[in-house]
Amino acid sequence: MKYIVLVVFLCLAAVALVSAVPVDETLQGDNIYSESDVHNPHDPQAIFKLKKIKKLLLG
Repeated sequence: MKYIVLVVFLCLAAVALVSAVPVDETLQGDNIYSESDVHNPHDPQAIFKLKKIKKLLLG
């Protein structure tokens, strides 16, 4: 029982430490959403891009 409480405490402490770290959003090279990755509903080619992604992921 003592080990279960210790494991739960360590997990909660890890979650608290990770959530307390400030996020630096000023990095220039860390843009995960480039222009080609963002879905534009007015783009006529967007449906083909989505079909390609679906085909790659699902085989």
